[in-house]
Amino acid sequence: MVEAQERAAAGEDGMHVIGMDVGGTNIKAGIISPDGAIIGLAQAATPVNQGKEAILACMEEVVGQLRNDYRGEIRALGIGAAGRIDRQTGTVLYATDNLPGWMGTPLKSVMEARLSLPVFVDNDVNAAALGEGWLGAGREARHYVLLTLGTGVGGALVHDGKLISGPRGGVGEIGHMILYPGGMACNCGQTGCLEQYASGTALNRSAKLVDSGWDSRELLRQLELGHEQSRAVISRFVSDLATGLVSLQNLYDPELIIIGGGIMDTHRLWWRDLLAQLGSCTEQALSVRPAVLGNEAGLLGAARLALDEWNAGWS
Repeated sequence: MVEAQERAAAGEDGMHVIGMDVGGTNIKAGIISPDGAIIGLAQAATPVNQGKEAILACMEEVVGQLRNDYRGEIRALGIGAAGRIDRQTGTVLYATDNLPGWMGTPLKSVMEARLSLPVFVDNDVNAAALGEGWLGAGREARHYVLLTLGTGVGGALVHDGKLISGPRGGVGEIGHMILYPGGMACNCGQTGCLEQYASGTALNRSAKLVDSGWDSRELLRQLELGHEQSRAVISRFVSDLATGLVSLQNLYDPELIIIGGGIMDTHRLWWRDLLAQLGSCTEQALSVRPAVLGNEAGLLGAARLALDEWNAGWS
């Protein structure tokens, strides 16, 4: 294993790319080999308070760190970034204020000019889905969905091993399926979206209704201690999530639904209840599985995007 890494670091194992995951908290990147080995990693805090130009400069610096430590040739950069992305132009079509000034950024052309590398860009959840399909929970599936439960609810759909993107980059907005017509207002402009009931933000809000000093972590800690109100809140969360999963299964008929995101760090406390709820609300045999790549899913998937795009037309 050590010898293989040394050969790769010396550029002896063929084509290597950089995969990058750009989020509201951190920018993470790695040099990735064609078989998915991570040769080097670099990371920096996302300078969101300094605006778009500072974020772009930080991305350039992270790539520079990796290049300085690597003696071989880097063929391309793949980026998984927050927001709706036009994959053809690599432009951010829509983004929230989590990344200020991000909407409209032509990521592909800007980073190609700065780095003198071919650059390929997609949504961060799409990139994570590619990563899970390549090296993670979806390795044996060709038609699957990745659902991410974090601050919001994200999603990505894969058909025959390829991402479905849509003309406006909006495929996979699972968090904005309407669960309760006329329900809670969502920041997308709709009401009753799944995201308002099955996300980390939703759990934080519900926790504070139990005790104003609680957050979702304390809610789940209290659940483990047997607190009855906490159990009722998580039961509602599980029921809402199960309803969304059944609707998703009916819409897309995937072989597998993979669930990732920060909330999955606590899934041992409620996963069995979720499976039981799915069994009680549908006669379909849903295949649901936790994601396995964690924080590396996005950068590995971005690298897979770069490898695929290079092989398709840049070699």
